[in-house]
Amino acid sequence: MAKPVDPGSKGINGALTAHGRTSQDENTGFAFTNCTVGGNGRVWLGRAWRPFARVVFASTSMSDIIAPEGWNDFNDPTRDKTIFFGEYNCSGPGANMTMRLPYVLRLNDTQASPFLNVSFVDGDQWLQPYN
Repeated sequence: MAKPVDPGSKGINGALTAHGRTSQDENTGFAFTNCTVGGNGRVWLGRAWRPFARVVFASTSMSDIIAPEGWNDFNDPTRDKTIFFGEYNCSGPGANMTMRLPYVLRLNDTQASPFLNVSFVDGDQWLQPYN
């Protein structure tokens, strides 16, 4: 469960993602690579809309709008064992993982690899070549 916002700090304005899978067998998820996250307010990178939510941020620059805990289990601690919230090679003040919640994964090269190219979304089957 997400930590409460400390008194005097910014409240949470929302979440960048709200992914939902109802089963681990569903091959879906959100992967953000080589992005920049900025703006105003205070947000989570994602919240677990369904029990098997899967979201990865990779090589992304994050401003201080990202709440220190980073993510939210949608106030359902049973999801902490089934969600897949990962971060890989991110930078900026919002990428500081020292206060991330225990279920957040700091991905290594092997864990991040499946999310770093279009094969994750079967892009070879529907994406047009970029010229």
